[in-house]
Amino acid sequence: MLYHRKWFQRGFFLLFILIVAAALAGCSSRAGRQRRSGTFRMNTEEPDHTSSITGVIVLQDVQNTKLTVRELDSDVESILHYDSSAEVYDQYKQPIRADQLKTGLIVEAHYRPEDAVLVKASVPEEVWEYNEVGSFSFREEDRMMKFAGEKYQYSDLTFISSGVQNLMREDLNTQDELTVRGVGYRVYSIVRTMGHGYIRLANYGDFIGGMVEVGNDIILPITENMLITAGEGIYPLTLIRGDMVTTKTITVTADQEIVADFSDYVPALENVGMVTFQIDPEGADLFINGTTVDYSAPVALNYGEYRVVVKLTGYDTYSGTLDVEEPSSSVNIDLIEKAAGVDGQESKTTDSPSATDDANDTEDSDSTTTKRVDSNHSIHVTAPNGVEVYLDNVYKGLAPCKFKKVIGSQTITLRKNGYITKSYSVDILDDDENVSLSFPELAEDVNTPEESSAATSNPS
Repeated sequence: MLYHRKWFQRGFFLLFILIVAAALAGCSSRAGRQRRSGTFRMNTEEPDHTSSITGVIVLQDVQNTKLTVRELDSDVESILHYDSSAEVYDQYKQPIRADQLKTGLIVEAHYRPEDAVLVKASVPEEVWEYNEVGSFSFREEDRMMKFAGEKYQYSDLTFISSGVQNLMREDLNTQDELTVRGVGYRVYSIVRTMGHGYIRLANYGDFIGGMVEVGNDIILPITENMLITAGEGIYPLTLIRGDMVTTKTITVTADQEIVADFSDYVPALENVGMVTFQIDPEGADLFINGTTVDYSAPVALNYGEYRVVVKLTGYDTYSGTLDVEEPSSSVNIDLIEKAAGVDGQESKTTDSPSATDDANDTEDSDSTTTKRVDSNHSIHVTAPNGVEVYLDNVYKGLAPCKFKKVIGSQTITLRKNGYITKSYSVDILDDDENVSLSFPELAEDVNTPEESSAATSNPS
């Protein structure tokens, strides 16, 4: 009996030791787990009691202070609310406000799971970003995007946006400018920072077969019904065909169409020469066929022969004949100062026109005394629309047109392809008033072939 009691006491004692040992082992295990947990939080710098998502910001709703973040490799989206307490860093590791996070940015966001409030957001180290990407291409069959000399993979989950609205890949044009973001060789975000618009040409028939230039980057052959795609911005738009050149300044807006109308283009006329007069001394008056002419710029004259007179007080009057037979020419006239007691001294010329006899000089002097230029007023020919207007055989433009007022009796000639040319004698008064002239429509020339009549809107 005593023997059994001793074994019982020894057993009880061993059992007690085992229970104490197990309790001590349990305490040691819990302490170890707590230390490991604390070390993990310190290494990741993840705030206590938060969840995280790494993805693309697909919506920034500043008005309602919330972000929508879509996971990189799935279509799972998380809506996160934010306030001024959020700790946010941009791609340069600089602190910013949460409302400054841009659509298309790739971020690692930590948030409280119970109320989806943003606690911290930053751009992961492995994320790359290319700005101002203007040269790029897509290959649909293998979902490859090429830019900056490298090939990258995109997918249906690649976020594409204009910054305001979501886009399809087909919405991107080579005239656009992009910001591209990704990780490794995968593209996760494409934001169109500069878009493209459209230029429609109107009333440009004279230039078909030539070339059109938009800025310095776009050069295209001109065809009918053109619609040109160009990046948004301000450009010179130039049409060129042979010797014909015209330029307009246009503004291209993203996704908008602008019409460039060239109906105001005045083509160079056939058989019209631009004559540059160089007269010495300055201030002399130039008369062509009895009409005072402003020669500060080249003078447009139909091919043919003209009577030219140049006068200046204190100098011998020059009189000569000018033959216009080239698209452009230059005439030099040097007047000779009058010598005391010498009459009828011939004037000196260095180029055509050639000198004529004194009888012509007298005739021109008589005819020009009744005409002078009133630079403060103008003659405005308002109709018929589109006809060529000539004042004493000097081309003035296509009606409606306006030119300096010339006082006296003169002839106005109207001409248009396919119509009968008509001249009118007018007497312009010296009344310190502008003059407006309107003439009847020209009669069609029934002897003109149909093809000539069809081109009357744009004389060549």
